[in-house]
Amino acid sequence: MNDLKAWLRSNGFWWNEDAIELGCVVGDSGRNKTSRVGVLARRNLDVGEIVARIPTSQCLTCGGCAHQKLVGDLEISLGKGEWLALLGFALLLERGVDAGKSSSWNAYLRYLPAAEQGVTALWPENRKRYLAGTDVELALRDERAQAKTEWAIHIEPILSRSEYAESGFTFEDYLSARSVVSSRAFTICPEVGVGLVPLADLFNHRTGGHHVLLTDIEDESILPESARPQQSTKEGASYMYVRLVRSVGKDEELFNSYGELGNATLLSSYGFCQRDNPGDQVTFGVPALRAAAGLCGVDGLQIASRLRWCEANGLCEEDSTFHLKAQSPPSDTLLLVLWILAASPDEFGEFSDSLKGKRMFGTDKVAQYISEVQHCGGFENVKTLQVLMKMLERRRALYASTPSDDSEWASYCLILVDSELGIILDCENYLEEKLNGRFEAGNASKKRKVISKGNIVHTAFSLFD
Repeated sequence: MNDLKAWLRSNGFWWNEDAIELGCVVGDSGRNKTSRVGVLARRNLDVGEIVARIPTSQCLTCGGCAHQKLVGDLEISLGKGEWLALLGFALLLERGVDAGKSSSWNAYLRYLPAAEQGVTALWPENRKRYLAGTDVELALRDERAQAKTEWAIHIEPILSRSEYAESGFTFEDYLSARSVVSSRAFTICPEVGVGLVPLADLFNHRTGGHHVLLTDIEDESILPESARPQQSTKEGASYMYVRLVRSVGKDEELFNSYGELGNATLLSSYGFCQRDNPGDQVTFGVPALRAAAGLCGVDGLQIASRLRWCEANGLCEEDSTFHLKAQSPPSDTLLLVLWILAASPDEFGEFSDSLKGKRMFGTDKVAQYISEVQHCGGFENVKTLQVLMKMLERRRALYASTPSDDSEWASYCLILVDSELGIILDCENYLEEKLNGRFEAGNASKKRKVISKGNIVHTAFSLFD
């Protein structure tokens, strides 16, 4: 860490050493109490304080790496927008080819792990089986297959035609570099693009309740004297600043936010899970909707024709996904698509007739469809809710038993599965109340069964408030 700090200081980075301590051993994660490295507050810090400065020119990007030509060739081969493959390839070359040379990022590269071992793409097969049924499982299959395609069809041929044909790089080397990029890279700014950001990646993530955010500051006069760069932005330099958005006490860890990310994304891309994560969700694809409708007795030809109608009218496509979120009811869009699949020919005919001559456009299209369905009796009818219930039952049956191993990866599996099953169970309870007729359809949020326990008032739908 001392070498990294020296490299940061010599390359235009700054942090308030009276305010924060970089690279501390902080907290405990998992049931085995494994420590992690993060950033601690050395004193009480207030909202608005600037605690670090990062020059964007020192971030490792595709445009700023030492192998721009090869990375550019890969972009031509892959096409625009494949930043994960491009930056993973750049990192592979930067730390592999230049391992014994003086790369300008050598101190930073030595700090980076060889691979983000916690990410699920690198889990051994005997661990992956515990992910059955979770959002991670499908993403994991797709991710490794995508990486294999990138390597075999695009990267290997480029390397074979280059001066690095005998470098000995393997797919596993690329997968390891790709896992580091997946865990640490983000969009710096539109001009710079995606990159690995030294110093920023020392801050650990928390979904909700984070303390700092990265921001740009045009008026450098508002910065404390020590934070002002020697080269001004007016001279063409570009900087990001770490600003406090939540106060933190002395000796507490400072958390950044990588976005409103659920545990499936955190485990897939970053190698950890967060208890009570407000960003958690359970994902369903169109095949799950189709199968559930069929199991509820909807004719297969009807399902196919209705899905074609949905695609033609901008509601969903074959690769569309729908999400159930923690503490939220099913989305109107999901219920609408299920209603369209399950509606009788007469109901769907009435709905289709009501749309004739009406202009459906923009983001209001779904709301307009929902309004028309409400005129036809509403989409929360018994058939629709039964299809959704069947979809949940099928998903719940896919989950594997949780591991008994007292290790970090096992604790993350438990957090992930418990969270997803909790979301499914909450939705099932919601649907059971609807199907049992205890609440007036479409008005469930207003008529609630109230259960008093001491001074705490619970309602059957309190999780959806």
